[in-house]
Amino acid sequence: MADKNKRPLGLYLHFPFCVRKCRYCDFLSFPSDEAGREIYLERLKEEIKARGAIYQDYNIETLFIGGGTPSLMTGQQLTELLDTVRVSFHVSPVGEWTMECNPGTTDAETLRIYRNAGINRLSFGLQSMNDEELKYLGRIHTAKQFAENYQAARRVGFENINIDLMSALPGQTTASWLDTLNKAAAFEPEHLSAYSLIIEEGTPFYERYGEGRHAEELPDEDIERQMYVRTGEILEDYGYHRYEISNYAKDGYECRHNLGYWDRKEYLGLGAGASSLMDHIRWKEPD
Repeated sequence: MADKNKRPLGLYLHFPFCVRKCRYCDFLSFPSDEAGREIYLERLKEEIKARGAIYQDYNIETLFIGGGTPSLMTGQQLTELLDTVRVSFHVSPVGEWTMECNPGTTDAETLRIYRNAGINRLSFGLQSMNDEELKYLGRIHTAKQFAENYQAARRVGFENINIDLMSALPGQTTASWLDTLNKAAAFEPEHLSAYSLIIEEGTPFYERYGEGRHAEELPDEDIERQMYVRTGEILEDYGYHRYEISNYAKDGYECRHNLGYWDRKEYLGLGAGASSLMDHIRWKEPD
């Protein structure tokens, strides 16, 4: 139960497992089997209980489960995880509880369980509505699978959904980016995140494109800027406003958890590699 006299806190939980790692990704993530995921979640629940005992002066106002691919969790695993949060911390009854969800890893019944467990905001990692672009990125889903998962989420009652998109991809033109943008906006999500690809060290994309290699395959700076400007213009026409560099929302649907990062509010990160900011001190959990 929440207490209005307690300090607000954002809680981040990291789930580091994926079906396979995308070619651009430098986040802490890797494949695993079901047994490995179960062991990790048991240890994460132990960590939640231990930290909850320490931070009893706080209310959890927002929760964000990121990864990796958190939607690899079964409905029972997620339910048990969120129940552990509730019994370990003081929790706001009107909190924003977000979970990242990759198309192709879930279905309507599991999404219904996620919602009943307390998730009230989904963030779909779409990236592109072009199947060839998705394949080159190393994504495991198609545009059709995304549409099916998105529609299933609406049917089971999710009323706050974000879609992640990525521009300036290898071989991408302004026209193909705007096609993705328009198709995604037509689903009428409450929030869109439109990021420009960054070539990160340690990724397959860095091996090919790092240090200027094969630059002719990437959109140049002028095209990349054109994509960014047109993104804001088009999404404004759909009723979205930009409230962060790459984030667009309909009125009242700005991501409260991410705003906490921008405003330097306190947040606690649990799980492998998660970062925290408490009492003006930053730290990171071991990988």
